[in-house]
Amino acid sequence: MISIIIPTYNEEKDILDCLKSLERQTYKNFEIIIIDDGSTDETIKKIREFSKKDRKIRILNQKHKGPGAARNLGAKYAKGEILIFVDADMTFDKDYIKNLINPLEKKEIIGTTHETEIAKNIKNIWSNCWGRIRVSKKGAKKVKIFRAIKKDFFLKRGGFDPKYGYADDQTFWFKYRIKPIVAKNTICYHKNPETLKSVYNQSRWIGSSSLSRWLKIPIINWLVVGVLFVISPPLIIILAIKKTLKTKNYKIFFPWMLIFTTVRYFGTLAGYKRKILRGINFR
Repeated sequence: MISIIIPTYNEEKDILDCLKSLERQTYKNFEIIIIDDGSTDETIKKIREFSKKDRKIRILNQKHKGPGAARNLGAKYAKGEILIFVDADMTFDKDYIKNLINPLEKKEIIGTTHETEIAKNIKNIWSNCWGRIRVSKKGAKKVKIFRAIKKDFFLKRGGFDPKYGYADDQTFWFKYRIKPIVAKNTICYHKNPETLKSVYNQSRWIGSSSLSRWLKIPIINWLVVGVLFVISPPLIIILAIKKTLKTKNYKIFFPWMLIFTTVRYFGTLAGYKRKILRGINFR
């Protein structure tokens, strides 16, 4: 058996699509553990209604501590020998789970990541600006996120460290320089932010999490934030051009990519400020 662990935080719009996608998997020998991280919407209600039809689902609750703490709680109660970590706004190719865990039959392999990750809401302009391909076959080799990992190894290493916030699932790289291998033929679909508010909030979260891995001296951090603020006009234009060239969708450069990059840039700066002032790096 394997255990699929899903942290949720106000995911009422997406969680059912995720669960239905898992229900359609060709690999069937798994349990689903959902850890709600203090949702204030109807996430739990929708999960409970769905779980009446599917007894594989278990629900745990915690106060809002971020996804790292939620994943660790799920791992603690997992019955499976392999842990799979996915997000509530993801859906999957029907062979995703089967192919993701296939390499773990070899003793020397401790964990895997997927090969391809595609934005599933690309018709939205802000999602389009964020980018259609989140993980490509070529780029997958650089990914440090563990999607599947052997439970014994995970628990012995202390699980994910919540201090990394947005990047907690890269803990084993930051601490031990351990990376997953890429499991072939693993395709999933992930939702990008769809509003400027969600772009800002996501960027703020990423920014505060990034600062956890960088300089630890507050005065230098403030200096970096100040410099980035002062040089923001030309830097935003450069970043917008770079992002447009990467997406190869030149029609969205003006005004959409410029607006998107501005919001994302200042969201990131707000995340830096939030981390320096309050030590917070979760949503």
